[in-house]
Amino acid sequence: METLEKEQVLKRSFKNNSPPTFLGIGSMRCGSTWLYRVLQCHPDIRMSDIKEVDFFFLRPMLRHDYGWYEALFAPENGTDLKSVRGEISPHYTRLKAWQVRRVAEALPHLRIILTLRHPIERVWSQTLYDFGHLVGRDVRQVGSVEFLRQFERARNRLSSDYFRIVKIWSEAFGKVALHIGFFDQLRGDPQAYIKGVLKHVGASNSWRIPEKFLKEKVWATESLVKYERKIPEVVRWYIADRLLKPTERLNELLEGRVSNWVEEMYAIRGKTRLSWKILSEINRAVLSVPERLAYEAYHAALDVKLWFRWQQLQRSCSTNGGFNESSS
Repeated sequence: METLEKEQVLKRSFKNNSPPTFLGIGSMRCGSTWLYRVLQCHPDIRMSDIKEVDFFFLRPMLRHDYGWYEALFAPENGTDLKSVRGEISPHYTRLKAWQVRRVAEALPHLRIILTLRHPIERVWSQTLYDFGHLVGRDVRQVGSVEFLRQFERARNRLSSDYFRIVKIWSEAFGKVALHIGFFDQLRGDPQAYIKGVLKHVGASNSWRIPEKFLKEKVWATESLVKYERKIPEVVRWYIADRLLKPTERLNELLEGRVSNWVEEMYAIRGKTRLSWKILSEINRAVLSVPERLAYEAYHAALDVKLWFRWQQLQRSCSTNGGFNESSS
């Protein structure tokens, strides 16, 4: 009875019966733009008109409604509705557990795609992207302390805790709904990587990737950041030290699939120097605190707005036969 009730609410929420059937949730700097462009070419799939819709992430939901969201997957130019529809928003890895549960309530049949990259490599790629592309700085002039502070920003830290991400999404949707791919395979054998994604979302997996995508790097760090910069040894150690425990828990969850990551992080952490440990404690206890407090204060207020927004969406779907009003 409860399942039937949820199905009825779902139909009222998305009147045109064209909501997404899958979400790509990241993680950041793990080939999401490449994946989006490749899936756009697949004849069975309708990708959202906007890459990184971010509908369920922070402010977009406050500005738009289900009708706006569903329209992103509507048939193009009078064509038939595609049976496989999706969007890719790496920011979804930063959603909290209660937010992901609400997504699961709204779209219980979603298939979830998550791509994981070596934690240290991913963090460094994002750090260079943030400094060199978003801010436009010369990464050669950025000091190690600034890099350490950057890691502690929620933007980087939450996207790096793969255990947290897998646990939250698999608990909300079920383990079967979550497909975990690896960036190394995307880079080394893109056809095999895509085949796994297509099988999971229900599209034909005998389809071949267009030739231009087999060697193309989309938004690769080296093409976006003007100068090269090797990761400082203290930064590599710091990331390994901070992410070792969650990576160990991830490895247990994935039954040993990332044991090589764990072994490498243990080896890196084994090169600890006293000066690094002191710097680590200063960074976590002093240097990064102001920004962390500002982030938590801002999001405490925003979470309240989002919670009321979810309540509004739920009430509208239950009482008005669908959510049609626009909200700012």
